[in-house]
Amino acid sequence: MLDVLIKSSGFVFIIILGFILKKVGFFKKEDGLFFSKVVMNITLPAALIANSSGMEINMITISIILIGLCCGFFNIFLAKYVNRRQSPTTRALSMINCSGYNIGNFAIPFAASFFDATGMIYMCMFDIGNAFMGLGGTYALARNEVDGRGRLDIKNLCLVLVKSIPFDVYLLLFILSLFNLTIPAPVTTIASMIGGANSFLAMLMIGIILEIKISRSQAKAVVKILGVRYVGNILLSIVVFFILPLPLLAKQMVTLILFCPISTVSAVYSKMIDNDDPAPALANSISILVSIATMTALLLIFVG
Repeated sequence: MLDVLIKSSGFVFIIILGFILKKVGFFKKEDGLFFSKVVMNITLPAALIANSSGMEINMITISIILIGLCCGFFNIFLAKYVNRRQSPTTRALSMINCSGYNIGNFAIPFAASFFDATGMIYMCMFDIGNAFMGLGGTYALARNEVDGRGRLDIKNLCLVLVKSIPFDVYLLLFILSLFNLTIPAPVTTIASMIGGANSFLAMLMIGIILEIKISRSQAKAVVKILGVRYVGNILLSIVVFFILPLPLLAKQMVTLILFCPISTVSAVYSKMIDNDDPAPALANSISILVSIATMTALLLIFVG
């Protein structure tokens, strides 16, 4: 238990460090975008490759991919139902921010210190399903709420996915495992050297981009977004943990993901729906703080 608290406190310290360094002028908020590119395109893919040993494609991993896809759909339609009497823009923003999980930049770095490669593989499998909706599918459904012309363009979605380096790495590892092929040891050794920086850079990046500025008028919208999101994910975690026939480690990994922050790309898609509404960015920042607390509590239960 003490080890969990120390490591979790370490992650919190790095986030606070990034936030303080930004406030004193050492970093600018724009530097968070730079670190995001480094994490998403260099250290995260390297960490995935380093943890790929022992990855097997079986009914469990395929089931977790489908679970990731279904969780996205569930929260999208829950948000749509709860906001059915609100404006189309409000429904669209809620759909975007109630679904999608920040797995690569938060869940994997956060959990990597506590679980073995198998646990990371389960998280990666969930992220494959999560990516199909989070990188384009959810936005298409949300846009349809606003103008009625949006549709799920499979071609464009595939193009977006192919341009995502982490997704390409997921796909490569999936194919290699499908044919029982392994990555050469020298490659995984070099990848582990690069990937070792992933947790630090991801948490530092979160601290740099973290913004907590909220007025009373904005609080209601933020609370509703987060309320719907966490109610939906609590229901999903109950189904996953107590009903689905998965190994215990798989249940733990999926449950941790369900309580990780809103995906960073959700803020981008929200701006494309309504550039003037600050609620999505605020909800994203607050979800980071909520996730630190809830995921630490879950780790104490799972590992402590």
